[in-house]
Amino acid sequence: MVTEAVLSAEALSKRYGARTVLDDVSIEVRRGRIHGLLGPNGSGKTTALHIVTGLVRPDRGRVRVLGIDGQDKASREEVGFAPDDLPLPGALTGREFLLFHDALRGRHDSARAAVLTEMLGISGDLDTPVAEYSHGMQRKLQLVAAVMHEPAVLILDEPFRGLDPDAARGVRRLLLAYAGGGRAVLVATHDMLRAERDCDEVTILDHGAVVAAGAPDRLIAEASCGSLEDVFLRVTGRAGDADARADRLAAVFR
Repeated sequence: MVTEAVLSAEALSKRYGARTVLDDVSIEVRRGRIHGLLGPNGSGKTTALHIVTGLVRPDRGRVRVLGIDGQDKASREEVGFAPDDLPLPGALTGREFLLFHDALRGRHDSARAAVLTEMLGISGDLDTPVAEYSHGMQRKLQLVAAVMHEPAVLILDEPFRGLDPDAARGVRRLLLAYAGGGRAVLVATHDMLRAERDCDEVTILDHGAVVAAGAPDRLIAEASCGSLEDVFLRVTGRAGDADARADRLAAVFR
């Protein structure tokens, strides 16, 4: 039985001047699944995320969330987004930031905030100014803000970047629980090992186009590769370059 698509992006294209950033990109994120958006730097991942969250309009194509047009207010309310490296207001405490974020959406659930911050290990720091938070604590706070309103789809850009193992474990637990609760997660990442382990499906972009999509184990088997990283390097045409660089590096230490 095919699981319902919570987020559907169809034939997205986007140009900035003469540069094509996305070319006929389609992504489907299904209920109860974690979907990985993979690609080298400059492949169009962040632009794709900005389009599916309604921040940027595509030149062509369409986005639907629960069947609702992606530019519709009702659609955007079903999306939780935690972007990469977005500066947080350092003068606010963690608690004030969550209250401010919830005020923008017109709702607040203090009990839910308590559960989420406890789960991620920052409940004891909510009255500390955000400026004093570590990078990992800020990422956790941002994630709590993104899920507080229980969106149908949670979208994250590099959520594990710069996190220590304990912080990364907490974020992973939350994502697995969120998808396991019948919602959907779309995560852009460079971490192939994590994507292979945690993602139910992945879409790999290169130069703004989809070069592979499907379940990690199926992609690995079809490509006769040993890992998702090997698949990634092959479909993006970087396998030979990576091997050559490794050989040159090894030669330096011989």
